[in-house]
Amino acid sequence: MDAAASLPWGLYVHIPFCPYKCDYCDFVAVGGGRRVALWHGPYVAAVRAEGEYWVGRLRPEPPVSAFYGGGTPTVLPADDLASLHRALAARFRLPPEGEVTIECNPGTVRHAGLAVLRRAGINRLSIGLQAVQDRLLTALGRRHTFAAFREAFTAAREAGFGNLNVDLMYGLPQQSCADFEESVCRVLELRPEHLSVYALQIEEGTPFHLRASHGTLALPSDEVAAEQFDCACRLCAQAGLEHYEISNFAAPDRRCRHNLLYWENADYLGLGIGAHSHWRLQRWANTVRLAAYRDGIAAGAGTWIAEHQPADAARERSETAFLGLRLLEGVDLRAYAARHGQTLDAAFPGIPARLVEQGLCRRTDDRLALRPDAVLVGNLAFSAFV
Repeated sequence: MDAAASLPWGLYVHIPFCPYKCDYCDFVAVGGGRRVALWHGPYVAAVRAEGEYWVGRLRPEPPVSAFYGGGTPTVLPADDLASLHRALAARFRLPPEGEVTIECNPGTVRHAGLAVLRRAGINRLSIGLQAVQDRLLTALGRRHTFAAFREAFTAAREAGFGNLNVDLMYGLPQQSCADFEESVCRVLELRPEHLSVYALQIEEGTPFHLRASHGTLALPSDEVAAEQFDCACRLCAQAGLEHYEISNFAAPDRRCRHNLLYWENADYLGLGIGAHSHWRLQRWANTVRLAAYRDGIAAGAGTWIAEHQPADAARERSETAFLGLRLLEGVDLRAYAARHGQTLDAAFPGIPARLVEQGLCRRTDDRLALRPDAVLVGNLAFSAFV
């Protein structure tokens, strides 16, 4: 895992703790309680130690971004989060202008704690709202209200956050098109710099999956979900937000720099349980078990890594293609050829032309991109490169 200098990369830090798990969630997350809280201190110490390990092993150039995801990172005390970020930022030499995002849920942040995070150098906040109707939040298993979200949003502004993202979901049980339109409109009234709009996914092993298998989960039809998505596109365009990735909309110059690294198939280093890394063509993933992670960090030598994939040029060519198609501007064909030593057409003979003929993609001299009316069926194009 030798480092190659100068390539842009991002640091991801997974904080798995949550006050509770939502009924649709299959993320690596640990619900609240006193026993779980006992893990907070040891876990933060282990993450710092993992950071030290990789700095010594990879000797990386400074990252362009850092992202604290979860879970709900703000379940940890603000002082602990701030201390962790300062330590990692110093060790990895994160530049002052680097984008630093932290995810939070309403009810887990207050003005004082947000001010602590902002002073520590965290400059972007992503707030998980999902819907403005309290009845829909309850149906999702979320325990906050829209009023709590508004308090969190206001507190973030007052604490000095000038770059805010809000997460919304469509295709929810019992969610009408009018419900979703209201959600988008009421969020846009607050003028966030970024809006993420995700379709509900029914993941195996979740309470929603069990209900769906029993036929007791009243989901909207695909046609209604598509209408909801189209509504988001229309309203965001009217509000001046650019639709730059399938699920993401941003004000000018406010695209999420960290997430762009994923869609550009760039390098990233993940710390914490369940965190994934992509480094110089290799991929690896950490264990999802708290005790195994703690013990592995103590033992050293990367024993907390649960899965490792060696460098694979064919995999990289594939992933650069289908991840790039998630961006509305599509795959930069010249950059693709320079990166992989062959054109997209040479790497996948006949496939780009077929996607154009099928009406899934459009092509210019230097770009292959999804057609706007094919965004919701993008998987048909992505799968052609797998």
